[in-house]
Amino acid sequence: MRPTFSAETRRRLQEHDPKWHVKAILQLICTILAFNALILFADATAITNKYYVTAYNNWSDWMPLFPVLISLIYNPVTFLLVLLRRRGKPIHPGWHVGFHFLIWALGIPSIVFSVGWGWFWWWQPVYYRYRNGSIPCRGYNFWSEPCQPAIYTVGRIEIAANVFLGLLM
Repeated sequence: MRPTFSAETRRRLQEHDPKWHVKAILQLICTILAFNALILFADATAITNKYYVTAYNNWSDWMPLFPVLISLIYNPVTFLLVLLRRRGKPIHPGWHVGFHFLIWALGIPSIVFSVGWGWFWWWQPVYYRYRNGSIPCRGYNFWSEPCQPAIYTVGRIEIAANVFLGLLM
């Protein structure tokens, strides 16, 4: 697949940065990862708000949205800026370093708190069943999957979202 921009832009891109194809592909991959992480973290927050009226875990699900949104906006904007506005001239490296540092500086604490306060830490097996096979949802079994299926759904979503955020960084 050939790019559809002018020969002059291609010449400038190749002249200033011979590996611009690889960088463009990496920016596309980061954009896709950021979009997936955004959807997963937003979904985890929505499910938590729907089933649990608590401020306990909400911040650990929406806090990672900041580095994800920055990456989701930064990667396509810089790529399009180089191609369309600057016509192949590179952007100053300090711009890239600054934004990547910002994504890392927000992403590392986000992952730490999202994993540290995630719903998946509450998972536990069923400890007690009645003889007829039913499960009492109090006491020891309160946090088991048959009694609290929403935290298992949110926990799985949180794990997947943190994996995407980790790959994004």
